[in-house]
Amino acid sequence: MANVYKSIIDSDATTNDKVIYTCPSETVALVKSISAYNAHASASADWILKIYDSSSTNTYAYKKFASVATATKKEFLEGAESTLLVLEASDAIKFNTSVTSATLFISVLQQDRT
Repeated sequence: MANVYKSIIDSDATTNDKVIYTCPSETVALVKSISAYNAHASASADWILKIYDSSSTNTYAYKKFASVATATKKEFLEGAESTLLVLEASDAIKFNTSVTSATLFISVLQQDRT
């Protein structure tokens, strides 16, 4: 069982749901951090983080931030809500934004089950 640490950075956010990370087959992913930065020069942003559960083939809203000011970073996994997200093979993290200048940062430990 091999462990692989991954850092995913995505600056191509869209106003539609975009898959940012998909857990590989035969793998469990332990997501430690998901943060987003609003790089827009003048507009606040609304962000929605969603989780696709491959076993049920459904997508669920995980957390929403409204009116995030310019030059502001927010962490989706913090505090009493959750500090670790576990994904199974083919589960995915999706992101939706009201302005297209958001940058996402994801830190994940992938554990190969083979």
